[in-house]
Amino acid sequence: MERLMLDMHWFLGRFRRTFFMALPENEADYEKSRRRYIVGDAAAQTIVQLAGGTFLVSLMLSVGFSDAQAGVLTSVGCLAALFQLFTMRMVNHLTKRKLFICLMTVQKLYLAFIFFIPLLPVPDSARQLLLITGYFIAQVCAQIGTPATQDWIASLVPARLRGNYFSRKDAVCVFVTVTMMLLSGIVMDATAGERQSTGFTLNGSIILILVLLNAWAFSCMKEPRLGEMNADGKEIHGKLRHKYMQKQSAHNGSFLLEMRDAFGKADFRMAFTLTLLWQTAFYCAAPFNSSYQLEELGMPFTFIMVIGFLCNMLRIAITPLMGKLGDKHGMAFLYKYSLVGILLYFIFFALAVPSNAYPMVILGTVFSALGWSFAGIGLFGVQLELLEEGKRDIHLSILLALSGVYGFLVSFASGFLLDFLQKTLISRPGQRLYAQQFTNLLGAGFLLLTIVYLKCKVQKRERQITS
Repeated sequence: MERLMLDMHWFLGRFRRTFFMALPENEADYEKSRRRYIVGDAAAQTIVQLAGGTFLVSLMLSVGFSDAQAGVLTSVGCLAALFQLFTMRMVNHLTKRKLFICLMTVQKLYLAFIFFIPLLPVPDSARQLLLITGYFIAQVCAQIGTPATQDWIASLVPARLRGNYFSRKDAVCVFVTVTMMLLSGIVMDATAGERQSTGFTLNGSIILILVLLNAWAFSCMKEPRLGEMNADGKEIHGKLRHKYMQKQSAHNGSFLLEMRDAFGKADFRMAFTLTLLWQTAFYCAAPFNSSYQLEELGMPFTFIMVIGFLCNMLRIAITPLMGKLGDKHGMAFLYKYSLVGILLYFIFFALAVPSNAYPMVILGTVFSALGWSFAGIGLFGVQLELLEEGKRDIHLSILLALSGVYGFLVSFASGFLLDFLQKTLISRPGQRLYAQQFTNLLGAGFLLLTIVYLKCKVQKRERQITS
């Protein structure tokens, strides 16, 4: 019994040091934490891809969902972002957020679970319900942990190094992701048909391992957030810290006050408008391109994964250079040009039909890789520049939640449009037209508006901030 108590005290002490006393003490600690974040984020991004895109669409089609339904459901993560509004104040009250982030990361195990659903001896209606429920719970947990995670890594990376660091991180993450997607794509092709459930099981097993790796990497990171300090300038832990909680909570604003404060700032409104424009362009087209390649264009998994892998090698090669250019010329400047690549991706997919599918999809994927070499980094970098540092996590929660819900609504409306166009069988003499051609043209039009807004508004503000 005494031995058990000693082991319990040792475990609790280690748990406390890991999650509540993990302050970085020197630059080596910062650098080690940044490297651990790359490992964790590489696992996280791979999970997103293996539990989304063509893999998720294939799983949804196997349990009876339609193309339009599958496209809308892949965007449910955006709707899950709404829960950030209900949890942001609670998260903001947490002196230490490392444990919360790790707990939310572990909930991604539901993404592994959904790929085992085809093995269950239940009707398709029950499988659909389980799939939606598991996917939505995982997305809710991932979304409410995102602002705290982004604020965490932002506090570990100085502003002058963000372009260089995030580009290096992105290069590593993309390499790991596309490699795993290629292998999983080959497995899915090899197990197509009657053995499809075997492919889903293997994919779910890989996701399970990656979730554990993601949580482990984050648990090894240091957290530079400080709680209450004593007279000697040292952080207070345990029971003494509770004496300060009432005083701290008295200064916290209500939900409506936080919203009013955020939208009262011109920089926040600019970041919000930019994000909405991007969400409109992306979610009216991109969610439906995976099913378009699989169903209407009749492309095999292996081809899609191989082309994606090769094009992403190009993305990896140029991403570090793009990060350095972003630090030199400004995030908004380079983000604007990266969106041109994604605009061309939408245009080539709009031109793709079964007779020319392979060259058009190859060209579209090439330009998509070029655009994504900085698109994600650029948007996040612009948001960090425009949001107030002292309230960055709360403002990120509001921004991501509202824009996420908006993105889902755009995807939902586009799903209805897609379904309507597919039923009307729009065609011209001698050639059939596909609904996804129209959604991709729509996406290209909104991307053009986003580029104009970046040029005319955001770049001018960025120059004022950095001058």
